[in-house]
Amino acid sequence: MFFGTHRLSLDDKNRMRLPAKFRAKMGDDFVLFLGTDGCLFVMSEEEFENFIKKIENVPLSAHDKQNAIRAITGRVYIPEEDAQGRFILPSELKKAANINKKVVFMGVRNRIEIWSEEIYDAKFSLSENTMDAAIDALKEYGF
Repeated sequence: MFFGTHRLSLDDKNRMRLPAKFRAKMGDDFVLFLGTDGCLFVMSEEEFENFIKKIENVPLSAHDKQNAIRAITGRVYIPEEDAQGRFILPSELKKAANINKKVVFMGVRNRIEIWSEEIYDAKFSLSENTMDAAIDALKEYGF
């Protein structure tokens, strides 16, 4: 499982690398794709296969559902790392996540999320009520 945050910057060629602690858990094969709420998701290929299996029985005749599948799978990238472990952030994903230069990697259980630093700071700035609000939002799940 992935937990915690790491802040990094893209280099001049839009390259980045997964933080070392995340990289060690992720393994060699991972996918990068458009996530929810304005972030990008990084999952191991195995985890992504489990994620995508949930939609394998959607019939071709369910056109709205097929469009949702296209929206997800059409923006999946398998990064090619260089000798230093860096990969290029595809411009389409960079634009979709409003990433300029600085990013925040956030561990969220079975995936890593990549956020624009500005959006991350606005969305997750710490206050004294942050944990209370988080626990309250999850109380229906036993918190």
